[in-house]
Amino acid sequence: MVSRICKLVLFAWVLGLGATAPAQAADSVILAADYWCPHTCDPATGRSGYMIDVASEAFALSGIKTIYQVRPWATSMADIRAGLIDGVVGVLTSEAPDLPHNHKALGRQSNAFVVQADDNFILRGLDSLAGKRIATVRDYSYSPEIDSWLAGHAAQIQSQPGNRAAESNLEHLLNDEVQVVVDDEAVLRNAIIHSGLSGKVRSAGRLPGGTLHIAFSATRSNGKELAAALDSGIEKLRESGRLAEILAGYGLADWE
Repeated sequence: MVSRICKLVLFAWVLGLGATAPAQAADSVILAADYWCPHTCDPATGRSGYMIDVASEAFALSGIKTIYQVRPWATSMADIRAGLIDGVVGVLTSEAPDLPHNHKALGRQSNAFVVQADDNFILRGLDSLAGKRIATVRDYSYSPEIDSWLAGHAAQIQSQPGNRAAESNLEHLLNDEVQVVVDDEAVLRNAIIHSGLSGKVRSAGRLPGGTLHIAFSATRSNGKELAAALDSGIEKLRESGRLAEILAGYGLADWE
């Protein structure tokens, strides 16, 4: 009889462990993004990107550890919808309307249109791009307006897949394979400086994108809770001045 009772207690204890597993998993959050520096960088280079730094410290205020993984953008978006990760960093709200996301901006996107330094082209609205060969990043969203224009002019577009697409597109520009490169302004600036291309290319104009957020899994049960924890943490970091310190380390200022 005693042996049977012990077995029942052990069985109940094992079931209890299984029941508490999701709560234990909430002590960490798995985030993914591609190389889109300075927003999201490669930790192997010595810095993770200001959005990862901000998110990590914001989550830490709620006792949540951040695990950051670098992977191609299309893979990240597929994995979040499959429930394989908790969040994708650097998403426009219009880019993944089916996924829960935090409400306080984690950054702001500004789209720059870069040409060779001796090209006298000036951007005067999207229609001024007519006839130009344009380099973009595959699966990226720039803004509803820009995305719509690009979709309607597919014959002019050369899309670059994979990580470090900005560097590849700038190389295509200098090789006369394309005439215009469009990407986030801070990303292009970072790529131009680190590739030694200052003076060889210039910005022909810019158009607004939108605020950047983290999209969370809709198939995992704690997506909304993680979003709320992130928003709370961002506000605390801003109030304490820590947000400004993190951004200053990347040569950036608060977007609000």
